Formats: sequence, structure tokens, C-alpha cells
Amino acid sequence: MNKRSQRGSRRPVLGLLLISTLGIGACDFLDPTAVENPQTTSEDLLNAKNPTTSLLPGLRAEFARLMNTTAVVSEVVSDNYSIHGTGLFKEWDSPRRVTPSIMNGTGDATGLYWHTQELRALATFVIEDIAPNDATALAEEVAEAHYLRGMALLIASENFSGAPLVEDGPLVPAAQMLDLAIEDLNAGASFGVATTAALARAYRWKGDRGAATSAAQAALGQDGDFVVLQEYDAVSIDNTPWAFLVNRALQEMQPLPRLDFLDPKYLDREQGIAVAKAEEMHLILAEVAMAGGDMTSAKAALRNAITMAKSRGTATFSDGDERLNADLTIRPRDASITVRADASSPYRAGLVRDRNGASITQNVISGTSLDADSVAALTTADELWHALHLARQEILFLEGRRMADLGIRMPIMLDEIDANGTINTGDLGTNPVVPAYIPQDDEMDLYSPASPYDDGGNLIETQVTIQFDMNRVLTQNNVTPFN
Repeated sequence: MNKRSQRGSRRPVLGLLLISTLGIGACDFLDPTAVENPQTTSEDLLNAKNPTTSLLPGLRAEFARLMNTTAVVSEVVSDNYSIHGTGLFKEWDSPRRVTPSIMNGTGDATGLYWHTQELRALATFVIEDIAPNDATALAEEVAEAHYLRGMALLIASENFSGAPLVEDGPLVPAAQMLDLAIEDLNAGASFGVATTAALARAYRWKGDRGAATSAAQAALGQDGDFVVLQEYDAVSIDNTPWAFLVNRALQEMQPLPRLDFLDPKYLDREQGIAVAKAEEMHLILAEVAMAGGDMTSAKAALRNAITMAKSRGTATFSDGDERLNADLTIRPRDASITVRADASSPYRAGLVRDRNGASITQNVISGTSLDADSVAALTTADELWHALHLARQEILFLEGRRMADLGIRMPIMLDEIDANGTINTGDLGTNPVVPAYIPQDDEMDLYSPASPYDDGGNLIETQVTIQFDMNRVLTQNNVTPFN
């Protein structure tokens, strides 16, 4: 994990992870595949030389996979992306239709539940079984293991309403998983700004204004423009969102037209996914201020987030995405198209870019359509809340936050329900949680016209209307963890 540009219910699988990590040197950052002795057991690890050091690459690799699947699943469930291919379940576009069987995936794209539990399980093994008996274990290694378990629990609490934390154990509510995440993150505080930023994120979800403020300010005090990236490589684990956005003949994830200018965020298979960054701390400070009725401080913090987002780097590439719908009609792909967030909003230019072979300069860390001076001119609380929700959506785009911010939670995987005698269908965590304010089926992804082109590919309509402005919906329903 690059800091500048930077507890399992399945013992058989955990055993495979432990086996796969033996023989990996600390320099092999992501590769969890080097196996020197396929007969290695947990008991062997307890007596191995430097076992804590040997297991950390496995934890890091599992976190890389978890970041991949969090970015894919949570983004297509939300209004950020819709699915237009065969590599992902179409039901994810309609969150009420997501079943435990759809959550059964174990891959880097679909295994959101799987990889959350695998990381938590392996980190627990290191923290509770290996490190206490390892005289060579370094304090910073144990701190990193606590950070990684804390992140697994935090991501679980954001994306599931409940999950078991021990083999064949009962479902633990998200609020309790969040408390356990905070315990781990505090235990791993010496790991650095990544942990401090994660604490700010966790305290936000807990609705603790004071603690969220303190942690966000502390992270900015450690490094005022930090970015913590989970990096990838072309040999062992590559960036899975990139694969669905760029490296397919038919790009399977297509953004909502008003978010077109942010896509694709990842331009190559090794590009890192932001785990935490300074912009998020400013957004948290803005949300705390808004919840407390302090519009002046909220505006200042939101301006800081926007200014920082616009200061991040860019990259230029030739975009071959034809912007196709599932029926092969053409989605908005010309810069002359203007978009409005819903039927009562103004049309805005600059949200759609020229595609299909054009050279594009793209934000690769953060981007936003918001203007800092315009935010300063807002006069009502609803306007500022709307801007805050939009800023979180755009600045944290494709980083696995939007589904949770919408209030949607996924069910656990079917294999877990079938194998665990304490869990029954209908229990907490076995069905999706979708608030009543979320539109039905795939309506969050709808806009009109569905294609502004004729059968010959000629642009015939230059105005596009999104059916639902979900940021307006969030504002109208007072959706924030601080309420």
C-alpha cells in the first residue's frame, strides 16, 4: 500500500490462504501465489521462522482483492454505473432483486462478501494465533494486521446489515462490526495516516461528530494532501474496475451520463485505488458542520475538498469506448450534449466527453463538476446538503462509497447461509436492505433519451435528462449518519 500516491467463518479457505502465503518475501507486495510447501499447516506456521512477516503479504493481497470487488459491486448497485454486458449479474442494477445466490461470487469482481470475510479471518489468525507466539513479530507488523482487520470490518459494516464473525456463529449487526472495526483501527494507530483516515470514516458512520472531527483533523495534520493507494500489478493482481471499464471489447460498466466526465477513473491494470485521501476528510468535516447547523464552516470545508480534488493529477489516453447500451444503441458520447440531474434541474455542459477514439485528459485521483466559488454562494441548507452529497459522489467516485451512502446493504452469500446452522433465510443480513426512497428496479440508472443518436450513429438530441437526482433524494430524506 502506497501512502502517498498509497476476525473467519471458513476455516478450510483460511487454510488455503495460509498455505499460499508461505515462502513469500516481504518485497513480493501483492503476489499471494508463491507456494513452496503445499502441505503446510497452521501448526507449521506457529513454529516457522518469522511467521508474522511471512503472512503479511497474504493479508495485503487479500486487501487488494477486497478493494477491487468493493469498487465493482458497490458502484454498479448504486446510481454511479449500470451494467451492459454479460460479466456481471444484471440484478445488481436492481438492488431489491439481489439474492444471497448472486452474492456467492469469490472472484476479484464479484466476491464482496467472500473477500471481506477472508481478510478478516486471516488477519485474526495473525493477530490472535501467530503474533503473540512470534518473538520476531514487529510492532509495526501487528499494527498493520490490526489496520487490515479493521478495514475488513469497516467495509463489512458499510455493505452488509449483518455477518457472522466466527465459524458457524450468529449474525453480528453492522453497528457491532463497526465498533469492532474502531477497536482494531485504534489498536493499529501507529500504522499511520491510513489508520487515522479510516477512523474518521468509521466515526462518521457511527454518527459521532466529535470523534469524526478529531480523526479527520488529525489525518490532515499528519499530511495535508495525503492519498493512500492500494496498488496493483500486471503479474499477480490487477485493477479489476479497469478490466470492466477499459479492457473489454464491450465495456460492461457504463456511468450515468452526468458522471461521464469522471470515467474511466482507472486507465491501466496497475493503477491504484484510493483507500483514503485528504478530500474525504474535508467532506467529513463539512458534513459534521452541516449536521450541526454551521453552514459557514460547512462551506469552507466543502470548498477545501473541491479545491483539493481539482488540484490532483491527470493522465491522457485514447478512449476506445463506444458507449454502448445493452441493445447496442449508443449512449451519450459527444461533448456537445448537456445533461440535467432530473426534470427540475438546469442543463449543464461539460459532463459528457467526446468518446470513441478521442484523446481524453482524465482525472485519476479525484474529480468534480462543482465549483468552489459557487458553493460559497449557496444560501440555503438544502442547496448545501445537495452539493455535499454530489461532492461525495463525484470525489469518491469508483472507490466503493456510493452504495453505502445511499443506505443500501447487500445480503451475505448463500454458501454462508447454507453452511451455518445458526442462520436462517429471513434473518438479519440474509436479504438486501433498500430504503423506501430508493427507486424501483433499475430506475436509478435511467435517463432520456436512452440514445440521443439515430440508427446511423448521428447525434440528433443534445439534451439528456436523468430520471432521478439521487442527491436531491438524499437531501429530501435527510440522509446522513449524523442524523
